[in-house]
Amino acid sequence: MNYVIPDSELRTILLSKDKDLSSFSCSSQELNDFLKNDALIAQNNMISRTHLCFWKDELVGFFTLIADTIEASAVTDGLERYEYRKYSSVKIARLAVDSKFERKGIGTYLLLAAIGKTLEVCENVGCRYILVDSKRDSIGFYQKNEFKLVEKYKNREFVPMYLNLQPIVSALESSNLD
Repeated sequence: MNYVIPDSELRTILLSKDKDLSSFSCSSQELNDFLKNDALIAQNNMISRTHLCFWKDELVGFFTLIADTIEASAVTDGLERYEYRKYSSVKIARLAVDSKFERKGIGTYLLLAAIGKTLEVCENVGCRYILVDSKRDSIGFYQKNEFKLVEKYKNREFVPMYLNLQPIVSALESSNLD
């Protein structure tokens, strides 16, 4: 039976040196190694920020965010007149769910949490897009969540995808006016 864990039972916190990461195991050894060996170093060097997701004190997933840009010519929903070659963006550099907790809604929760963290950045810094270089088997997941393929790079091993945050911000602003 597939049990979806309610969002209200999940919590995310910023990675810190006192967190035990040893129990985490996803299907990607590269992601496991990053979390356990490189994430804190990258965070301390201000390269990235990794957020851990817990359910009942068990580490069930994580995502890592970095600053990035996307070519203006790569997006189909950019500004009509934009004088720069690139848009400022935030990239989901890593996103993983522990293998024991796959198909329980945690991946979607992590994606929405990453978008939420990016919207917080947007309150203080110009940032129009959130990006991800998707593994081929994850493209459908991101498309279901309204990310678009960068068509000219769709044949890469990790496919660049983007989500325009401007409509989300506009909708949030409109709902706050009501």
